[in-house]
Amino acid sequence: MITVPFHHDLGAVRGFLRFSRAAALLDCATALVVLAGWWSQRPLLTTMWPGQPAMSATAAVGFVLCGGSLLLSHHPVPSWSGMGRWLSLGVLALGAATLAEHLWLVDLRIDRLLGELSAYDSGRWPGRMAEPVAAGFVLLGALGLLPARRWPRLRDALALVALVIAMSGLASYGIALAGKGATPFGRMPLHSTLLLLLATLGWLCASPTLGLTRVATADTLGGALARRLLLPALLLPAVFAFVFELLQSWLGLPEALAFVFVALFSGGAVAGLVWWVANLFDKLERQRRESIALRNDAGTDILTGLPNRRALDEALAGLLRGQREHDTTFSLLMLDLDRFKTFNDDFGHLAGDQVLRITGHLLRAALRPADMAARYGGEEFVLLLPGTDLSGASEVAARLLDAFRGFAWPQCTVTVSIGMAQAVAGDAAEDLIRRADGSLYDAKRGGRDRAVAAIAPPEVLRPGAFPRAVSGS
Repeated sequence: MITVPFHHDLGAVRGFLRFSRAAALLDCATALVVLAGWWSQRPLLTTMWPGQPAMSATAAVGFVLCGGSLLLSHHPVPSWSGMGRWLSLGVLALGAATLAEHLWLVDLRIDRLLGELSAYDSGRWPGRMAEPVAAGFVLLGALGLLPARRWPRLRDALALVALVIAMSGLASYGIALAGKGATPFGRMPLHSTLLLLLATLGWLCASPTLGLTRVATADTLGGALARRLLLPALLLPAVFAFVFELLQSWLGLPEALAFVFVALFSGGAVAGLVWWVANLFDKLERQRRESIALRNDAGTDILTGLPNRRALDEALAGLLRGQREHDTTFSLLMLDLDRFKTFNDDFGHLAGDQVLRITGHLLRAALRPADMAARYGGEEFVLLLPGTDLSGASEVAARLLDAFRGFAWPQCTVTVSIGMAQAVAGDAAEDLIRRADGSLYDAKRGGRDRAVAAIAPPEVLRPGAFPRAVSGS
C-alpha cells in the first residue's frame, strides 16, 4: 500500500504563525490600556464603551502575562521560551486563585491591585474577574506549560474548552445587553471574552503543524476549507444571538418580527458561506485541471499525441514492480517504421510528420484501454501489454501489421517491423528492452514488415521457447 506523505501549505503555516504573534501583541496592548485606565482612574479605558462591564485589573494582568508567554513561545532561544513558561505558570496560578475565591467565598486580596472603579458591578468583590475568565486563565496557562509535541491531544482538549467558554460568552452577550438575566457568561466583559478567544486561537496557531491546526494548514482541499470556514463557523452563533437581541432591545421589534429578520440574516450568511465555498471549489478545480494539463504535457509527445519516453519509463517501472511483487505477466513490443529515413528523403519531413501522427492513431485504435503505446524516439515506438504473454503479444502484433498494410497512406504504403519480449523474473527495464530490440533487429534482417518474438533468457527457457516470426494475416 502506497502512503501519500502529508504536506503543509507553507504560506498557510507562515500565516498562522503571524496570526499567533499578532494575537499575543493585541492581548498585551489591550490589557495594558486597561491597566492604564485602572491606574489613572479613567473608567472609559477599562470598558468597550460607557455603561458596559469593565475588565478587572487582575484580568488585565493575566492577559499581559498570557500575551507575553505566547510571544516568547515563538522565540528561537530556549531560555526566552523558558521564561514564557514561567509567565504561563503565573497565568494558571492567577486563574486558579480567583476560582478558589469564587468557590470558597474567600478574599485572597489578589483582586485589589489597583483599587475599585465605580463602573464595575456593585455587590460583588471589587475588581474581581468573572468565573469564566478565571477558568479561561487556568486553561491558557496550561496551554503555555504543556509542550506541543509531547501533549498535542491534551492541549487540543484544553483549547477546545477555552473556545467553548469564549464562544458562550459571545453568544450570551446579546442577552446581557437586553437585560434578560445575569449568567456567569453574561457577566464577562466583552473585551475579556474577545481577548480570551484571541489568546486561545493564538496558542492553537503557535503550533500550526500539530494537533487541530494540522489539517487547517494542509495543502489539500480539506485544509483550504478549514481555513475558510472554521472562523466564520465559530463566530456565526454569537453574531446571530447579538443580532436577535439587538433587533428586540435596541430597535423595539416584536419577537416574531425579530425572528423573521434573524432568519433572513441567517439565510444570507449561509448563502454567503456557500458562495465562498463554491468560489474556492471553482478555483481549486481550475488549478487541478491546469496541473493535470501540465502533467499530461510533460508526459506526452506533441506530434503523435502518445506518451513520451518519460511516461513510458514510469509505466514500465510500475509493471516491473508488479511483476516482482505479484508475479504478474506483461509483454513489451518495440515497433519501428520501415525505411522511414528514405520516406523522409523522398517525400519531405512534413509528410514524415504526417506518417508519425497516423502511426499514433493506428496504435491507439489497435490497443486495449489498459495497454500503452509510447513514442520511444524518432520512428521507434514501444507498446506495453499488461496481462499478456508472448502468444497474446503475437496476436496484437499481427493486428498491427494488418492495420498498417491496410491503411490508405497518402504517399505510399508504410509498413512496420516489430520485436516482442515477455517480462520474466529478475528483469530490469534495460533487459526487457534489449531483448525486444534484438527481436526488432531480427525482424528487420528477416525482410521487414513482420514481428519476431525474443528468446527467453536461458534460466527461464521452457520447451518450445524459440524465436518465431509473425507476418500477419
